Amino acid sequence: MRKTQEKIGVIALAVLFGFNGCGSADTSKGYENYTVTKEQYAAVYTEQYDYWDVVTVEYPTLSGIDEDLAEAINKTLYNMAMEKVNYWHLMPNEEVKVLQEEYSIYSSDVHCDIDFHSQYLLSVSFRETYAPISPVYYVQMTQRCANINLMTGEQYQLSDILQINNDFMALWCQQVEAEGNYGGLIVNDADTRETLGAWFLGEDETTEEYYMFTPFFYLDEDKDFVIGISYDPKSNCIEGNPPRDNSFYAHFQASDLEAYRTDSDFWALYDKSEHTGKVIETETPINNLWLGENASVWEYWKERQ
Repeated sequence: MRKTQEKIGVIALAVLFGFNGCGSADTSKGYENYTVTKEQYAAVYTEQYDYWDVVTVEYPTLSGIDEDLAEAINKTLYNMAMEKVNYWHLMPNEEVKVLQEEYSIYSSDVHCDIDFHSQYLLSVSFRETYAPISPVYYVQMTQRCANINLMTGEQYQLSDILQINNDFMALWCQQVEAEGNYGGLIVNDADTRETLGAWFLGEDETTEEYYMFTPFFYLDEDKDFVIGISYDPKSNCIEGNPPRDNSFYAHFQASDLEAYRTDSDFWALYDKSEHTGKVIETETPINNLWLGENASVWEYWKERQ
């Protein structure tokens, strides 16, 4: 990721100093006309592995801005879409290779949403259902997001734009609790704030031996914020369970976050942003046989209830 960001930084200088040729944008006005096309990577019951694989990954492709910058951004978006597929399937480490000897079917289904796209910012959310070992007792659901400066290619992380401190965690826990989506699991008390704050900041070294923590945010069509965190098991912690949602999140208006803004240039771009560009949906997407809407695993668990 660091090398990708360095490449994007070099390209950004070319953009800013006018060396990028046709397709360049006025840095004060951003890009008024561009397109984000949803595409899909798919592999269904290939013979490449000793186990079956059923993989359907939707990812966005950006066009209509500087070509080199678009190429770098698209690489970042594709890699983010494929993150879990690479970890569990295509680029396994030694621990995952051992688990692959137990696989019957590896399955993953990724969808992307681009509800907010302005002349300066592109906000993409990825929602994934994946199942290492088998798509019955090992189903995991997770989220991750990309928020990208279209002028430079910089990707903003949550900690870039907000101060993650006790007061912010109190706001976040209070909102999660108010929305009531997690059965009282998240409450606004000191212990919960401390534990989740360490997850958001990457400071829980003990738990990070077993889980990958991914703080995320994205912008919805009303320019409001969705802020959350995903906690996905690593290969040394995967175990059989009913389908499990590995994300906590809540919704916030920009005014809720005023007190926690950093000095990131994200906020100047956000404040000036208006909806521009267009999104084209995936043409004839393949439905995941195991994990897609109304697919086999959901029918199985529906019958078990």
